[in-house]
Amino acid sequence: MKRIGLLALTVALACMIFGCKTIEVKGSGIKGKTAAVEKSYVRILDYQGATFGSEIPLWVVELGNGNYASAYLSSIMPGLEGKKAFVTVARGDNLEFTKQWTDLVDAEVMVGDEIQRIVTKGVQAAQRGRGAQEGDEFEPTVLEQELDMYKAAVSNVEINGLEKIASYWILKEVKTSKKAKDSKVYYEYYAVWAMSQKLYNQQIKDAMKNVSDNTDAGRALKEIMTKKLEDMLVSSNDKDVTDEADDQLFDDYEYRFVFD
Repeated sequence: MKRIGLLALTVALACMIFGCKTIEVKGSGIKGKTAAVEKSYVRILDYQGATFGSEIPLWVVELGNGNYASAYLSSIMPGLEGKKAFVTVARGDNLEFTKQWTDLVDAEVMVGDEIQRIVTKGVQAAQRGRGAQEGDEFEPTVLEQELDMYKAAVSNVEINGLEKIASYWILKEVKTSKKAKDSKVYYEYYAVWAMSQKLYNQQIKDAMKNVSDNTDAGRALKEIMTKKLEDMLVSSNDKDVTDEADDQLFDDYEYRFVFD
């Protein structure tokens, strides 16, 4: 970690010489005299700023705990007022490779892929909800046609003006339980991106105009899918992270489509 510490010192000196704009970020209260911090059965071996005795920012802790609500994140993280936030969470054995998953890949492409994934999951959930209604059967072609219609509509959404707000890394050792002998060590890297919330919402609404809503079910699906796309937040290279985010986004979602 000496190279990272030297880089941080270089940046600090540059700020002293040339002047850097700083934003106060609320701390979490989690820090240690050394890099190692242990919480539950997750042991933090190192983290960004540990050599300076810095706290882990609260927004990082909340994301690490699976609190992915966009409104909540904006309340504890400066710089997101009036903006739509997108969070990328990457996990890997090598810090530099883990960073590259978000920093060297086009973030706009990642957000576009996430929109397509949310649409797929939403349409499938709606079909399951409708199919749960007694005597209501859906042919596979119906799902395919509806899914194609939504995918085509959101493909026109342009994620322009996306900017990186903050990033942070943590080195973790994770056990399945406190008594488990085996553990997994990996880097977890968070990056927060943002664009105008007003612009993003308008693009989603414009895209949804291309979706047919000739039935009550169709109108309900389009209304809820619009809201889900406006609320989407997290993408990751780890399935556990996206599944956890989906649980919040689609909680009891399919049951809204069972009509009297």
